Amino acid sequence: MSDSSRTTYVGTAPFLSAAGARTILAAALAEADAIGVAQCVAVVDAGGHLLAFGRSDGARIGSISIAQTKAMSAATRKRPSGEEGGGDQLVQIRLALAADRVTGIAGGLPIVAEGSVIGGVGVSSGTSEQDAQCARAGIAAIGLDPDARAR
Repeated sequence: MSDSSRTTYVGTAPFLSAAGARTILAAALAEADAIGVAQCVAVVDAGGHLLAFGRSDGARIGSISIAQTKAMSAATRKRPSGEEGGGDQLVQIRLALAADRVTGIAGGLPIVAEGSVIGGVGVSSGTSEQDAQCARAGIAAIGLDPDARAR
């Protein structure tokens, strides 16, 4: 069989680099410091695998795993974590207790580039609004729209 008869399926797609993850992390923690809230911040790739994590002095220990779960949920479900469960608090609590890597607690955002989810950022230890504010600041630091939706 000659090389010309082979078909190769190769594509190009945007991805979140380790440097990009560290930039998101630094910006989210800087935003937390600016608003006076100690936070835990997790940044994951599109498959939900941890790329970067940081914890402000004084951030709740229990928020470490919550930040990671928010990031994984946003990345793998391709939508903000607070949208899981349709806004029903009981469903959101059940998801947090029963589901692995999925939560309905706000503060996790997908990172979208060129219409594709390339990762997720999860923030925990403040209010849901403070968590989301820090996540948005992190995504904006790499020049992406924190409110972008996947196609």
